[in-house]
Amino acid sequence: MGNIFTWFTKVLRKVFKMKRKKSLKVITIALIFCFFAFAGVVYFSLTSVPQHNVKIENEPDNNSYMNTCANVMCNLARVGDKLYYNAANDFLKYGTYEITSDYTKRIYWKGPAITSECLDLNRVSNENIFSPYIHNDIVQYYDLNQKHYKEYLKLPDLNNDNASLEELFVVGDELYFSYSELYKGNVIGDTMVVYGFYNLYRQDENDTKLILSVDNLDFDYISDLRFYDEYIYFVAGKRTSDKEDASTDLFLCKYNPNNGKLVYKIPYTPSSDFVKITCLSAVNDKIYGMIVNQSDNGYETVYCADLKNGTINTLFKSNAGMVINSYKDKVFLSVENGKDKGIYSIDTSTDKTTKIFNDDIELNGLYIVDSKYLYFTDNAYFNLYRITQDGKNLEKVFG
Repeated sequence: MGNIFTWFTKVLRKVFKMKRKKSLKVITIALIFCFFAFAGVVYFSLTSVPQHNVKIENEPDNNSYMNTCANVMCNLARVGDKLYYNAANDFLKYGTYEITSDYTKRIYWKGPAITSECLDLNRVSNENIFSPYIHNDIVQYYDLNQKHYKEYLKLPDLNNDNASLEELFVVGDELYFSYSELYKGNVIGDTMVVYGFYNLYRQDENDTKLILSVDNLDFDYISDLRFYDEYIYFVAGKRTSDKEDASTDLFLCKYNPNNGKLVYKIPYTPSSDFVKITCLSAVNDKIYGMIVNQSDNGYETVYCADLKNGTINTLFKSNAGMVINSYKDKVFLSVENGKDKGIYSIDTSTDKTTKIFNDDIELNGLYIVDSKYLYFTDNAYFNLYRITQDGKNLEKVFG
């Protein structure tokens, strides 16, 4: 900026030596030039983000499905040696950014806006970012080079007029989709369940395979699918009668998709003021999740269900926002605020919970994209941080 004004001062000195008409023309041109130069400098300063020179060097591990399940909004994914991050809540700087060891650049932006429209990062394989929207049964992916969506494949017609496409998701490099069929009057505690019949399919390029069917397992519904070591874990419900207001028996299950049989099925008996139970992570023969009861006054209970032994134990209770995420045989818990705020590791062999990170930095979400780091954002979903999985080293990645 100093060079611009120095130049402008020299121009003015020369102008006063010129004739009046010619000097007005020069002044006008100089003012226009200075205006656009100043606007460019201001725009650049408002839209640029600092480069933090973080290294993206560990082997990637596609944990996209768990990141999507763990977080309200999945704002981080990794494809190869690149991170993709959705920065939000900034009028000019929001958007989807590509972060590598060498640079950070914005690859998706809709111009200045109050709402932060970014790429959907909920369905990411090792090579593709899939669109959440399916039109005429066509699955699309986002071409990172040409910057628009392209057709990936067309889902098969399953000839079931009563079923609707419930969800499309990616586990590792495999594409899954499920169909559901609504039914009435299923009550669990004080909660009305709105989905029922559940068929899960795996879609390869030229082949569709039925992986799981509620009918074959004699359940009325299945929810919270989690995948671990070729097995599928979930919460299942079975109505006690055909009456419209019938209650539902609940089960925590481990399922073998290779032979279509349950490995374990243990009952969960809810309290009279039960609200919900979730399956959030699965490791070996254990399920980790949360239980909510009305009498707990806003507190949620983190539990571990040992399916092999048929036991359910309480690990942690808090009235703050909590996130559970896992990577292979490691389980992590983030408590986002309150007296218990911090990031914890859960030893899956002993179920001991240990706080590994406690800092004044805001905690929001919990992402795992490789074997070394845990990522999280601030409450504005703009600044991105990471710590090593032992909690000892903190780095700012974006913002």
